[in-house]
Amino acid sequence: MPEYFLAEHLAAKMGLSKEGLSNFEAKGVIRAVVKNGRAYYSSRDFYRLKGVLHFMRDKGLSLEAARGRVEAAARPVSATAQ
Repeated sequence: MPEYFLAEHLAAKMGLSKEGLSNFEAKGVIRAVVKNGRAYYSSRDFYRLKGVLHFMRDKGLSLEAARGRVEAAARPVSATAQ
């Protein structure tokens, strides 16, 4: 069962405002689950956003390039590719 983070907790952990977090959601990087009127993000969203921010902040990549790197790393390696 994945761990979930409240929107404000995820934003604080990532050094983002709630608006910044909303921008990443609007661009499809993360997706909230709403329960009882509150937004929650999964641990998968946490690691995806952490990776994207790393590539953007530390490596100077654009959002799309950073997202591509994170998604490529998350893909399973095919048995035929070895």
